[in-house]
Amino acid sequence: MPLEDLELKIGSKRPAGRPRSEASRLSILETAYSFLKRKPIADISTVHIARKAGVSTATVYRWWPTKEALLLDAFLYKTDHEIVLPGEGRPLERLRDYVLQIGRFFTGKNGIVVARLITAIQDNSLLRKEFVRRVYSPRDREGRALVRQAIEERQLPAGTDVGLLLDAVVGPLLSRLLLRHEKLDEDFVRAVYDHVIASAAGRAAS
Repeated sequence: MPLEDLELKIGSKRPAGRPRSEASRLSILETAYSFLKRKPIADISTVHIARKAGVSTATVYRWWPTKEALLLDAFLYKTDHEIVLPGEGRPLERLRDYVLQIGRFFTGKNGIVVARLITAIQDNSLLRKEFVRRVYSPRDREGRALVRQAIEERQLPAGTDVGLLLDAVVGPLLSRLLLRHEKLDEDFVRAVYDHVIASAAGRAAS
């Protein structure tokens, strides 16, 4: 299948027809994610996912055009349940809670999944594009909106670089996640967040 055709299919809506079985769909997503926790993406096959989920490969391909599309949907299904933007509170407190959720997700088996996806997208331009569009960009927009609200409410100074602040918060987490040279835990996440926010506020005071 040409790359441009495949690009249109990843993340696209399923074709009209008989409604899918929700139980089967969830079983496939959960099975795919369980494989992501245990194996590199290159070692995962659609056949193995279908067999473990108790469905046919035809059923899987009816809903997802490629293994990569399925794995990305499985990842989104998991993160959408575990990383949720807080709806109440002042902007910086909501951002702190959001970052702590991300940090918790990065630890343990979920962190291995994130690391595997980030590694895999280096050699798969289509997967990288879809990861940025469907995973990174929505989260980035949410974070930027919170920082802008914090500036409007004077929790942060007017000259705060929104993108730089978010990169400074998340960057150290990703570094420890990928390199595994130092411990990544909630204390570290809190320390990074508090340091970055205090530094931003301190620049205004000076």
